[in-house]
Amino acid sequence: MKKLVYILFSLVILAGCEPKIDEYSPDAGAADFSTYVSLGNSLTAGFADGALYTSGQQNSYANLLAEQFKLAGGGVFKQPYINTEDGVGLEVVPNVGIRLVTKRILKLVPDKDCAGVPIGTFSMKPAYAIDNPDQAVLAGQLAARPVDPGPYNNMGVPGINVKELFIPGYGSPLGNPFFARFTSDMFSTVFQDAVAQNPTFFSLWIGNNDVLTSALAGTDALITPLDTFALYYNMTVLGLVNSANSPKGVLANIPDILAVPFFTTISATLPYDHVVLTAQQAAGLNILYGMYGHPEIVWKEGRNPFVITTTTGDWVQMGPEDIFLLNLPTDSIKCKGMGVANPVTYVPNPIPGQFVLQKSEQINLQNAITAFNQIIANAAQLNGLALVDMNSHMKTFATGMKFDGITMTTQFVTGGLFSTDGVHLCPRGNAVAANYFIDAINGEYASHIPHVDITKYPGVKFP
Repeated sequence: MKKLVYILFSLVILAGCEPKIDEYSPDAGAADFSTYVSLGNSLTAGFADGALYTSGQQNSYANLLAEQFKLAGGGVFKQPYINTEDGVGLEVVPNVGIRLVTKRILKLVPDKDCAGVPIGTFSMKPAYAIDNPDQAVLAGQLAARPVDPGPYNNMGVPGINVKELFIPGYGSPLGNPFFARFTSDMFSTVFQDAVAQNPTFFSLWIGNNDVLTSALAGTDALITPLDTFALYYNMTVLGLVNSANSPKGVLANIPDILAVPFFTTISATLPYDHVVLTAQQAAGLNILYGMYGHPEIVWKEGRNPFVITTTTGDWVQMGPEDIFLLNLPTDSIKCKGMGVANPVTYVPNPIPGQFVLQKSEQINLQNAITAFNQIIANAAQLNGLALVDMNSHMKTFATGMKFDGITMTTQFVTGGLFSTDGVHLCPRGNAVAANYFIDAINGEYASHIPHVDITKYPGVKFP
């Protein structure tokens, strides 16, 4: 009953278009926020715009939650600040491994082809702050140990999946460079460092990378097996609730990839069958593809689908429900004949599968999300924990949601929810997420934690 009353109360507050002041005194209810620890991945860490940077960390949903918790007895919330606004990201070095480099933050630039002509109606695209990756500076001191010593309440680690919470040495030079910055010991695990703080309250938003890593690579081949996810997710939850202070907590589930602009933006303006041919051009391409051993690719007069490679290396033409990813090199479509044939060498030039998610891959990814989310829901119910249904919440933004007079959608850049990488939330999006966490916590523990005022946080900055 208390959940129903609180939900109705929340709907009344959210229905208005003007900023509201919570009309109750902050109260922890059945929860204890004195030592709050957040576990998660890049979303928890405050990663945004393709990089980790100080103000992004300051605006992480976990830090925003901690600020609201302080109104009801919450304590200090320490984060492992990266100490730069240039953005620290990952760079793969052949025969060396992964290293941290600076100046990896994304900015918006006009989306033009090789002739300098704007591409379609989608006129802005994200690009690194520097054009030449060789100019990137090794993170060095900027990515060294944080200035303030640990332990750190924000245990969000960019790139981590649920199994990796338990891998000894994950913070070693051969592990995750982000965790290496603030691990208590080279051989400690992320989970160990979290429970060692004896939390009285925790948040857990993890599992995204168990699906997202695969989706970002344009495949369904890298999805974490269901039994592996179930084992390590339940180990995490049970380990937390059975730790020294028997803490209360809140779990969040995994959003559908089709609610994320990285997967929806390009196909909204670039049709899968955007290759328009004359009868003569179609005949020539049929001969060309036959010469290269692909007579199964058939071209015709009029509109034709682009040709792509699949995860297995096959060449196929796109279907109407296949989607382009945000990192598709759109200039190569027009100027290098990608998806058809190179106009200079006249060699078939299929679009690499890493830039496309086929319908079958989308289905497998969505099925995994559904199964993982059921595991998360079961863990919340069995352990009496609050649950944030971020999957459902994100879907509601497809047609727009209004908070405090501000309308937000999942549209890339203009929607005001996601950052320039099309995957991670911007500061205003983090404020919205924090409020969903607060709603779930208040509903489960009869707490009275005030909402974050989202009007104080910016969306994407335009050039």
